[in-house]
Amino acid sequence: MTSKSALGQVASRAMKVLAEPVPLRFQVVRALDMAFNFMPYPAKLNLRSIDRPHFGHCLLHAALLAKRLGHKRISAIEFGVAGGNGLVSLERHARLVEKETGVATEIYGFDTGEGMPPVGDHRDVPYLFQAGYYKMDIEKLKARLTTAKLCIGRVEDTVAGFFEREKPPPIGFMSIDVDYYSSTVPILKLLEAASPNLLPRVVCYLDDMAGDIDWAFNDFTGELLAVHEFNAAHADIKIAPVQGLRFVNNHIPQLWHEQVFVAHLFKHPDYGRNVNDRTELPLRG
Repeated sequence: MTSKSALGQVASRAMKVLAEPVPLRFQVVRALDMAFNFMPYPAKLNLRSIDRPHFGHCLLHAALLAKRLGHKRISAIEFGVAGGNGLVSLERHARLVEKETGVATEIYGFDTGEGMPPVGDHRDVPYLFQAGYYKMDIEKLKARLTTAKLCIGRVEDTVAGFFEREKPPPIGFMSIDVDYYSSTVPILKLLEAASPNLLPRVVCYLDDMAGDIDWAFNDFTGELLAVHEFNAAHADIKIAPVQGLRFVNNHIPQLWHEQVFVAHLFKHPDYGRNVNDRTELPLRG
């Protein structure tokens, strides 16, 4: 790398930091935590001093729900693994979440391994995605993984029989990053499984539904269309965005706050089990 290009990269990083709509004090604490690793895990997620905080936040809350319901293990699935950086990150978050909650996570990654399949019609957003995008080096990724299991093949094939084949603990978190409408549709069918296979509320991160004008995500194509059609077809299962996530618990607003949904399984036997320990609001003197 030439000194000119190195200087350019430093300048680019500096401009990115300066342009962040986050007070400087948070940026300083984030930098210190990244250097010295002293903040508690939930704070790391909020400060973004750990990679892919959306994975961690979603997985943490899935584990907390599981713990309140008496489960010791849950499953987390990444649909659309691509190169594998996300799956490696999810393993790291799983270790930290287990340390935080005592709930272990079994991780599965679904991908063709050969990149994206052939595009369908306009619902697959062909102006953004095409066949062959995001190909995986399978052996290289396997060498990096420690616990996660890869499910290689077209998603409509690998999803079919998943519970019988793997016998996983109940699913608590799904990251859906398959881009296409046609690939999202079979994924959502997992939510139709028998209740022992699922937590009563499954956290779902939808990657391809928020962006700038040039991406033009909308309710009539891609992952969002698949969700709307699923909701219309199911009276007792609804996938809904989490309202106001960016405002609670002093969160620093981030784009992924708009991408977190929860699948509500109204007929699940544990759906109505109370998990709220805030039972009193005493009058202040």
